Amino acid sequence: MGRGRGKQRKEAEAAREEEERRRLLEASPLRKEAVEAMRLDREGRHDEAIARADELAAKHPESAVVLHLAAGLHQNAATRSARDGSDGQASVMHLVYARDLYAQAKRLAPNCVQIATGFAMAKVASAKDYEPDREIMRALAISSPTDPAENNVAFDLDRTLSTTMDRLAKAREAALFHSHHIMSHMSAKIIPAVVVDMLDISKREGAATAKKQAKKALVERFGYSARAHLTHAKISLDFARGLDPNIDKKPFLNSILDALNNLVEEFSNSLEIAMFRAKLWFVMGKYCSVEVECDRAIRMEEPTDPREEDVPPGSIPGEKPEDRKSYIRTELKRLLQKLVLVCRDYWCSLASEKQDSFRLVGLKYLHLHFVTFYQDDHEAAKTISDALNFVKKNKSWRFWICPYCVGKKIPDIDSLLQHMRSKHPEGGFWTNLPQVFDPESISDTYQGDHFSDNATICQDSEENYVLHFKRMDDIFKYLFLRAADNIEEKPFSQIREEKCRKGVFILEKIKLKLNNVPTDISSSEFNEACAEIRDLWRYFLEISLMDYRVAISPLAMCFISDQLLTCMTEDKEAASNSIDVAAINAVFPFVDVCPDIDAIFPNVDDAPDGNDADTSTSGWKRIASEVVATIFQALHMSEISLHFDFNSEIEEREIESFAELPVLYDEQLCFGDNCKHCGSPKNVDVSPSNTPHIFTIGLYWFGDCENQVQLSEVLVGIAHPIDIKLLCKGVHSSAKYSLASMISYANGRYFCFARDQDKWLISDAETIEAEDSWEQLLERFRDCRLQPEVLFFEIIN
Repeated sequence: MGRGRGKQRKEAEAAREEEERRRLLEASPLRKEAVEAMRLDREGRHDEAIARADELAAKHPESAVVLHLAAGLHQNAATRSARDGSDGQASVMHLVYARDLYAQAKRLAPNCVQIATGFAMAKVASAKDYEPDREIMRALAISSPTDPAENNVAFDLDRTLSTTMDRLAKAREAALFHSHHIMSHMSAKIIPAVVVDMLDISKREGAATAKKQAKKALVERFGYSARAHLTHAKISLDFARGLDPNIDKKPFLNSILDALNNLVEEFSNSLEIAMFRAKLWFVMGKYCSVEVECDRAIRMEEPTDPREEDVPPGSIPGEKPEDRKSYIRTELKRLLQKLVLVCRDYWCSLASEKQDSFRLVGLKYLHLHFVTFYQDDHEAAKTISDALNFVKKNKSWRFWICPYCVGKKIPDIDSLLQHMRSKHPEGGFWTNLPQVFDPESISDTYQGDHFSDNATICQDSEENYVLHFKRMDDIFKYLFLRAADNIEEKPFSQIREEKCRKGVFILEKIKLKLNNVPTDISSSEFNEACAEIRDLWRYFLEISLMDYRVAISPLAMCFISDQLLTCMTEDKEAASNSIDVAAINAVFPFVDVCPDIDAIFPNVDDAPDGNDADTSTSGWKRIASEVVATIFQALHMSEISLHFDFNSEIEEREIESFAELPVLYDEQLCFGDNCKHCGSPKNVDVSPSNTPHIFTIGLYWFGDCENQVQLSEVLVGIAHPIDIKLLCKGVHSSAKYSLASMISYANGRYFCFARDQDKWLISDAETIEAEDSWEQLLERFRDCRLQPEVLFFEIIN
C-alpha cells in the first residue's frame, strides 16, 4: 500500500511540474504572438498567418518555436498550391522558405523530432536530392528527444495530449509514418535516376571511371539500398570483364564477392543479391556455395520485390511482384541445372576407377552425412535409420501398410490379408470378397524383390549395405529435373499418409462394387464386375506397398551430387586457372539456355524407376490421369443413344456409360472379320445420335518438342465458338460449342481454368484467382509451357 501511495505522489508532482512549465511557456510574450499566428492559419487566413510568422522569424532568428511555426506554414502553403495547381512557382518558393527555416530551427533544436520530420518532408517534395532520407533517419534515431510542445505552438491550441511521453510517442509515430513515404520515394525516384546515370557513365567513360563514382554516389550515399550495392557490383564486374586477358581476374571478383557477402544479413530477403552471389561463386568454381545460395534464395518465404532492386531498373520482367520473383527463381533453377551439367562433364573427365567410386554409396555414410549436415531428427536421416533397422530385423527392404493402422509395417501380402481380416472385419467385406475372386491368388505376383533397373543394394565385406548405381546419366538426369522442380519430392512419412488415404478410397470403392455385383454368376455382367474388383484389389496392393530403397535412392543421388561438387571445388582451387570473359558471360547477366534435356540424356527415363508411383513427376501425373478417368466414368453417364456406322450399315444402341464402348466395339469386330474384297479390317465408326451438352477432348503429350508458337495460336483461338460436326456425326448442324474449362499442366503442377460468366477463374492446389478475359489469362502464362490435357466444351444455347 505504501508503495502505491508513493507512486501516486510522484505522478502528481510530475503533473504539477508539467503544468507549471506549460504555464511559463504560455506566459512568454513571443510565444503568445506565435500562437496568434497559428490561430490565423486555423481560421483560413493563411496569407496573414504566413506574413505574421515571417515577421516574427525575422525579428527573432534565435527562437526555434517561431522558426518551426514559419517553416510549417510555408510547407502547408506549398502543399495547397501543389494540390490546387494554381501557382507552381509559388509552391516551389514556399518549399525553399520552408527548407531554410527548418534548417535554422534544427540548428537551435537538434533533438526535436517534429522539426526533423518536417525538415525531411520539405526536402522530399523536390525533384532534387536534398537527402530527406538522412534527415528522417536522424529523426528516428534521436535518443534523447525534447518535448515537442517546447517548439510547437499547436499544442497551445490543442490540449488533447497532456504529458511529455504522450507527445513524444505521437511525434515518433508520425516520423515513422513519414519515413515509409520518404524511403519509398528514394527507392522509386531518386536512387534509380542515380543508377541510370552511373550506368551511362560506365558506357561513355568506361567502367573504371564509373566504378569510383558509383562507390561514392551510390554505396556511400545510399548504403541502405540493395540496388545501390548491386549497381556498384555490376560496374565492378564490367571492369573485371574489360581487363587484359593476361591479368588474373580472381582478386577483382573476390573483392566484389566480399562486399556482397557483408550485405547478406542486412538484405537477407534480397533475391537479386543472392542471385549475384550465386553466379559469382559459379564463375569462381565455388560450386558447393552455388547450390547452398540458390537453395536459400528459392526457399525465401517473403523476398523483396525485384522491381525495387533490379539493375538496370525495370530489367526484371513481370507485371506483378510474384511474376518477377518467379523470374528470378527460374533463373536460379537454370543455374542449378547448369551446375548439374558441369558435374556431369567433371565426372566424365575422371579416370574410370574414380568414376566408379561415385557409383557406390554406403548407407551408413549416407546416414552420417544427413545427421552431420542437418540433425538427428531430419526426415532423411530418420528414413535411412528406420530402413537399416527394418532390413536388419526382417531381411527385406519393403513392407505393406494397413490404411487404417498408424505405423504398422506388414512383411508380406499374406500377412496383410490376415491382418485386414482379423483387425478390420466390419461390413462382411472379407466374407463377400472370396465369392468374387480369391485375393490370395494375386499375392504371388508381388513377391519379387526388384525395385530399380539402375540400382542394386548389396553388402560389403563388413556387411554394411551399399547402394550401387549402374548408369550415372540416370543420376544426372534426375538431378537436372530436380533442379527445375520437375520432380516432386515427398518425405517418406508423407508418401505413407497419401497411400493410406488412397488405400481407404480403393477399399471403399471395392465395397461399393461388391454390394452391386449381379447375382447371376453366369452372366457377362458378373464377369465384368469380378474383373473390375480384381483390378481394384491389385491396385490396392500396389498402393499399399512401401519400399525403403525407393525412398533412399533419391537421397543417395543427392549425396553423390554433394560429393561431386566438393571434389570439383577442391580441384578448381588446386588448379588455380585464370577466369576468362567467356566464363563470366555464361551466367551474367543471364544464364545460358540449357540444351534440350532429351538431347543431353537421350536414353534415360524422366526419373528413377521403382514401384512407388509417388517418387516422380511422371508417377503423379499418371495418378492425375487416373483420377480424371475415374471422374469421367462416374459423371459421364450417357443419356443419349450411340450411332454405329459399320461399313455403311448403321444401327443405334443405347448404353449406360462409356465403359461399354470397348465391349460393343469388340462385338462389331466379331461380326465380319476382314473385308472379303480387299482383306483389310472393316471400319467401325461410333458417334452420338443426339447433341451432347458437354463435349470433352483429352490430349496426351509425348514430350516437350511441340511447336510453342503454333500451340499459342491454337490456344488464342480455342475460346471462340467451334463447330464439332466433323468430330461427332450426331451433332445438330446449328450446334456451336464454347470452351467452358481446361485442365492444363505447367511449371510442374496442374491448373484448372474455368469460365465464370464474363471472367476466367484460375485455380491450383492452393489458390483461386481471376482474369477478365481468355487473352489476359494466356498472357499471364505466356512464359510457361502450357500443356492442355483435358478440355471441356459446352453447347451454346
